[in-house]
Amino acid sequence: MKRNRVFRKDVGQTNLLVKVGKISGRNAVRRSKAMNLVVTYIEKGVVYEEKPDGSKVQIDIVNSKPIEITLKKGMVLHGKQKESKDICWS
Repeated sequence: MKRNRVFRKDVGQTNLLVKVGKISGRNAVRRSKAMNLVVTYIEKGVVYEEKPDGSKVQIDIVNSKPIEITLKKGMVLHGKQKESKDICWS
């Protein structure tokens, strides 16, 4: 079986982007706290707001259900078109 080399290159790039995102996120939170700004984040499906003094306030609960899509070989996917009210048929 032939291996896909392009995918292997993408994995390294994806890992690098995730690592850079984590570092930049940490830096952003640290700088926001240094400027006495409120930091908002999601932890285990709950939205928290952390104030500069370290106190946490629960803002909201995120309800996220994974979308179950069963795809079978040979299925055709169709995109929905937006209806335009500007078109006049006469």
